[in-house]
Amino acid sequence: MKAFLVVSFLLAQLSSQAQLSTAAIYKAVNDSIIARYNRNDFEGIYNTGNEWFKTNISKDYCISSFKENKEITGEISSTVLTDDLGAVKHFKWTGKKKNLDFELRVEDGQMKLFDFSYLVRQDSDPDKQVQTDNPLKTQLDSIVHKNALIYMSDKKAAGISIGVYKDGKKQIYNYGEANKKTGALPGSNTIYQIGSVAKTFIGTLLAQAVVEGKMHLNDDIRKYLKGNFPNLQYQGHAIQLVNLANHTGGFNRFNLIDFPKDFDSWDSHKQNDFLYSYPTSRYLQDWHALKLDTMPGTNYYYSLGGIMLLRMALEKVYGKPLDNLVRDYFGTTFQMRNTKLNLAAADTAQLAIPYNGNGEAMAPMLKSTESLFTIKSTPADMLKYVEANVQEKELAVLLSHKPTYGDVRWFALGLTWMITDSWDKGLRIFHSGHDAGYNTLCTMYPQSGLGFVFLSNEDERQDYLFSLEKKIFQSLQIR
Repeated sequence: MKAFLVVSFLLAQLSSQAQLSTAAIYKAVNDSIIARYNRNDFEGIYNTGNEWFKTNISKDYCISSFKENKEITGEISSTVLTDDLGAVKHFKWTGKKKNLDFELRVEDGQMKLFDFSYLVRQDSDPDKQVQTDNPLKTQLDSIVHKNALIYMSDKKAAGISIGVYKDGKKQIYNYGEANKKTGALPGSNTIYQIGSVAKTFIGTLLAQAVVEGKMHLNDDIRKYLKGNFPNLQYQGHAIQLVNLANHTGGFNRFNLIDFPKDFDSWDSHKQNDFLYSYPTSRYLQDWHALKLDTMPGTNYYYSLGGIMLLRMALEKVYGKPLDNLVRDYFGTTFQMRNTKLNLAAADTAQLAIPYNGNGEAMAPMLKSTESLFTIKSTPADMLKYVEANVQEKELAVLLSHKPTYGDVRWFALGLTWMITDSWDKGLRIFHSGHDAGYNTLCTMYPQSGLGFVFLSNEDERQDYLFSLEKKIFQSLQIR
């Protein structure tokens, strides 16, 4: 027994020394990169990468990434290890102009991967108390809280709801304010606009129509449109439904609406009035005027317009407006009873007020139009959606996750869902969304039984939600 204890002690000591050695190696690589960063030796940074890095990361990408961030941060005056997450570690770089979170992976003493994030406390961030309903009882609670507080430390922050589906259980955490006038904390039934995450609802409805035999992915879109559209083809190759669902429709346009040149300078009320009054007849004229510039299915170009075509097709097949399709299918299949396109007057009391980058209230888009649709939902409903996409029990959900374009090692598309490989954790299936005054992110890891939804009522920092999700995900992997 005594010998066993001695061996156990020695093994523990060796393990501790190995961890210290690993941390020292990471620190040395981090410090070396900073030294080159400060003297603008960006090619030298690339040369600190190992063979895998140089095979998979282009020199131009590496150099431009570090150069662009140097313009934002200025020289780095100090650094500290903030998160030791096993194979990946995060360092805070304190810059003369702005601070940065530097994510680093090291292999055999050389850089293997890197990433940048500004989800880090800035010197100008106010020291404020943030209200929350986080019970702070579990490890998950603590991980979410640590990272959510960094997100909320920014003066632009309003409120955020974070839903986590893990090990068959759902948990929602709320921070900040759904309404700055009342100081109300967001809740499970607070209503947010979910932006482009709504595109995945179209992809799921398309998948359900395929499962029911009402549509086929290789169908010509014109089969489902009213009128004659000889322009929706390229050299005799028609746009197929699958091309619209994976943003390879053959046209390099995000939206076909004919916006006024000064539209972006209008306030949110005036913008909404324009969209509400944009007639269906004019929107169809926009489609008749579209000219394809490449073969459908060839090039990826993210397009709301393509999703709008799918919307028209679905409405024709089912003989119902999209609002009814969403309420019927998602309300019944996933029990998402508070998810809809149009809000009633009574719903507005639960609405998270949207805020711009200056903290000023914006006008929410309470109803959808023929030329633009928005979906409103709650953290509770969206976490049900995440659960369904993690479990993949519904054939339509499973079909929507099947890659139809690209390479999952880097980036692929299913039926509107974006897909990448998450190393040894299986596929990462995700989509983000932005509406005026709102940002959303849904991310699922079906093979790990894990999923997240983030809903915020601020207009900026959409990319911060990706950083927030990554930090929480990485933290959970080593627990």
